[in-house]
Amino acid sequence: MNTDKRDELFDRLQHWFGDSEAANWNEYATEQVAKGVLSAFTPAQWQRLGETLLSRPEYWQHRCAVSLGELRTPPAIALLKRLLADSPYLDVRIMAIYELDWAEAAIEPRYAPCIQEIMDNLSAEDIEPELHSLLTKAESARL
Repeated sequence: MNTDKRDELFDRLQHWFGDSEAANWNEYATEQVAKGVLSAFTPAQWQRLGETLLSRPEYWQHRCAVSLGELRTPPAIALLKRLLADSPYLDVRIMAIYELDWAEAAIEPRYAPCIQEIMDNLSAEDIEPELHSLLTKAESARL
């Protein structure tokens, strides 16, 4: 794939995510990003996204997490796990948990402490079933 096409895909990704949190975003956009942009990524483009993802602002990471969860491919799941473990934004990490649980993705035991840390930073009423579910999956993977 030539450089122009690669840049075009990243331009489209940026267009859909917008230049600020105020930019239009909805369920339709999530599906369009997943099926119209991310599904066309090459391994090199997935690597590029992985290299830049954590330097993006919170709204961008959040929109990316939702789109990755819609796609549910192995590279998408890998980036969701990266957001879960390494995003500096609590809401992004929580969204990654939701998306991983809804995707019924296999989760390695090394993510259990990340999930527990997130739960420890929430009040009891803010801990949704998906958090418990993914924590249980991660802890069970040890066996």
